Amino acid sequence: MISDHAELSRFERILSLVTRVRPGEGRAAFLFFLHGFLLLSSYQVVKALREAFMLTKFSAETRSYAVALTALVLMFVVPFYGWVRRHLDGARLLRTVTLFFVVTMPLFATLAYRGVSIAFPFYIWVSIYGLMVVSQMWAFAADSFNVKSGQRLFVVIMLGANLGALVGAKVTQLAVTALSPMGLMLLATGLLGATLFLAGPERAAVPEGSRAISTEHGRPVPRLFGGIGLVLRDRYLLLIALLVVLLNWINTTGEFILADYVKADAAARVAASGGALDMSSLITAFYGDFQFWVTLFSFGIQLFLVSRIYQLVGVRGALLIHPIVVAVGYGLLALGPMLGGFVPIFTLIRWIKIAENSIDYSIMNTTRQALFLPVDRDAKYEGKTAIDSFFWRLGDLIQAGVVYAGLNWLGWGVPQFAVLNLLLALVWIGLAFSIGREFAAKARENVINVAPEVGAPIPDLRYEPGRPLDHVVPA
Repeated sequence: MISDHAELSRFERILSLVTRVRPGEGRAAFLFFLHGFLLLSSYQVVKALREAFMLTKFSAETRSYAVALTALVLMFVVPFYGWVRRHLDGARLLRTVTLFFVVTMPLFATLAYRGVSIAFPFYIWVSIYGLMVVSQMWAFAADSFNVKSGQRLFVVIMLGANLGALVGAKVTQLAVTALSPMGLMLLATGLLGATLFLAGPERAAVPEGSRAISTEHGRPVPRLFGGIGLVLRDRYLLLIALLVVLLNWINTTGEFILADYVKADAAARVAASGGALDMSSLITAFYGDFQFWVTLFSFGIQLFLVSRIYQLVGVRGALLIHPIVVAVGYGLLALGPMLGGFVPIFTLIRWIKIAENSIDYSIMNTTRQALFLPVDRDAKYEGKTAIDSFFWRLGDLIQAGVVYAGLNWLGWGVPQFAVLNLLLALVWIGLAFSIGREFAAKARENVINVAPEVGAPIPDLRYEPGRPLDHVVPA
């Protein structure tokens, strides 16, 4: 362990069951845990509403185009964010970005209450909200902890985020009949607004020995494209951006397949009931249940596996787990027609997406955030925001074009889209190897003048007076 167990507070001893912890880190870990919990609880509520509004009014294909349009909107949002970041930083920047979404969410609730169709703009707004606000929290965390403390404590922060997502998904599923969509939006606003009071105390609670030592600036940030230009000029950031594009291209294609089956199933159930059932409520309930299982599994993975995976294979090994699982899952889906109906396709894609998203929200998400620990502050804020927003949605933009071409020009079905995802996952595995090497090199540079941490007891040495002392400590 990092320190004598007796030096830890009671809460830190509990945390030590999940990850290694140093004395004094408990308060900071709890505040970041709470921030992640509130943020993801809020997001899960509006995410389910986003799907219900969109699929009630439009098809799964139109949904893919809305996701792609978000990438175009972000081409303007990211440079504007860069301008804001040059005037604000740290906790003030985090609070400003959060406040924008706290103020605008009730506006959508008001429009929906007055009968205005908000499906398309609300979908884009929620997509940007889920990227920008979450990215700011993790950028702030990466700017608060050094490489070693971040790799240990990000596990706890992600645990809070996963628990919040679990609670948010379950609340949405249970409250969808009791609360109107406007009521759910106001609930989400309150949860998000509560995070405004955490940023300052979070930074102050980080012990001196656990704080980030990153430099303020690396390469000058291009003013025209902001963080987008910074990413294009930095090999390490560009590799991460390519990984994010592939990850989201694959994930969104899977979401398209799932959404198509969800709408078809809901329409069939409404028809079978003679119109007694409401399609919007059925879709909202399905996604609430779906997200509940995703977050339940991701919470379990985060609680019991992520820290141990880091100890066994490090960040480099953790990068490979997600693409391998994705390749296996879509390989099975591509073989679906050959299974002769032994496993219903709807059931198969549902469990593939649960597995894919669960690993994404736990191992992969924690690892993606850890990749920014050894970089300078410009990369942590502007570079990371560009990657987590524009490049993330660029994967959606590519996916929308492929979906359109596949459906309208090539006549593709589920097996063909599954084969495409399988091939992309194989490319992703190769990219993960490259990023792992770059991370290891940057991490070695970043930990200069940072004391090593004891991961296992150092064996005793028998010393005899008058003889040279040579105590070799195991790596």
